[in-house]
Amino acid sequence: MKNDAYGERFGKFFHFEKDFWLEPLHLGFLDLYQIGELCCEPGYKVETHSQTVYEITYVVSGSGTSYTDGQPVPLRAGDVLINSPEHLHAIEADEQDILRYNFMGFRFNDRADARYRRLIEQYEAPWKLSETEGDLLFPFMRCMDEFYSQTDYSTDMIRNYCEQIVVLAVRRALSSDADRAHPEKFRSAGAAVYRVIRYVEDNLYQLGSIQDIADTLGYSYTYLSHLFKERTGTTLQNYIAYKKIETAVQLLRYGDLSATQIAGMLGYESVQSFSKSFRRVMGVTPTHYLGIENGPPQAAPAMMDKNQMTEE
Repeated sequence: MKNDAYGERFGKFFHFEKDFWLEPLHLGFLDLYQIGELCCEPGYKVETHSQTVYEITYVVSGSGTSYTDGQPVPLRAGDVLINSPEHLHAIEADEQDILRYNFMGFRFNDRADARYRRLIEQYEAPWKLSETEGDLLFPFMRCMDEFYSQTDYSTDMIRNYCEQIVVLAVRRALSSDADRAHPEKFRSAGAAVYRVIRYVEDNLYQLGSIQDIADTLGYSYTYLSHLFKERTGTTLQNYIAYKKIETAVQLLRYGDLSATQIAGMLGYESVQSFSKSFRRVMGVTPTHYLGIENGPPQAAPAMMDKNQMTEE
């Protein structure tokens, strides 16, 4: 519990951390110094400190403000914040909100050779609010699971998850550059459908309407809807609904989040609409899902196999 100008009434609901400041873990192209999760009471502040490593912060839920060299950066659920070394950093939960986030501190090592130059460049700014390509919650959670379970090949899995986090945090910027440089790769019908699927999966937490998706990807609404149904056998709206429930299943199982929190994260108007959609796909409400027959949760039905899609 904090004991400073903010008073002892502000503190942490929980704080899980593995740190390796004295002897960092050598994991592939990076050295790991810390990884963990912090859930803050409203108003709690991690005081200003000098950043000595690159740090990735993934906001699981709630809201707050990050400060880099005194510059405020508002944070919301789903945001990915990157801070670089040699700058002052602080983070604070909003006065009326609980802030929960994952964090990872690392440095690139000698294995990060010329192949990783463009990746490293994405981390060089004092701070960067990144749009992630893919959700970071699961690799963070699975990585922490491996640290605590320490089963066979845990070190290999930890390395894979940490490298995945570092790449996913900035790959959106890298892939955007590549897409602009090679627009011809999206001209075929098969590639167009794959591009839509990829966009939905990468932006599931902030998806707009199908019209918004079509506009963003440069297709007409009618063409996109017709093409998707023709190639996959289901409507794009149904695919999005199934993907959201598929993600909700994982969040219920691994995320220690309430149905209300998950509904908000996935963009449902209310927990009631989320529950209705969940029941439509899984046959039960989210509340009862994990208790079915006291057995392990079942997977949401798969909509399609990407490997079965063909190019024209």
